[in-house]
Amino acid sequence: MAIHTARKHLWAALGWLNLALGIIGAVTPLLPTTVFILMAAACFSRSHPALEQKLLEHPRFGPAIRDWRTYRGMRRPTKRVALLAMALSFGTSLAMLGSQPALQAILAVLWLGLSAWIWHLPTITASSTMQPLPQCALRQAAHKEESHGHQQH
Repeated sequence: MAIHTARKHLWAALGWLNLALGIIGAVTPLLPTTVFILMAAACFSRSHPALEQKLLEHPRFGPAIRDWRTYRGMRRPTKRVALLAMALSFGTSLAMLGSQPALQAILAVLWLGLSAWIWHLPTITASSTMQPLPQCALRQAAHKEESHGHQQH
């Protein structure tokens, strides 16, 4: 029981950390936002379902979280915004580095790699015939552990 409580606290702390990083990323070049919000929702699903629900109901982040969980994909406008935001962030960072070609090269490779990954994610459309993916094993295990913990009480 103490281990279960410690895990919940750890997941909650990780959730808050990821949420804070996501908020900082919304106003800071180079730090992503959505990935941290996705991770915060995953952490809160294991510690504070009410906070997870708030993220799922958020008008900006909720749809992206649900799309990722259901299809492991993004809608076309979300991809466009992500790619544009990355271009602005990485472009600004590259310009700020001035005459540091090694760091600029590392950033450029990171930018191109992340852009290619986003570009190749499944694109969800209204007429999409994509089938929902089964819940990931980690999420299923977390819910099984939680229900198992309730049986012990």
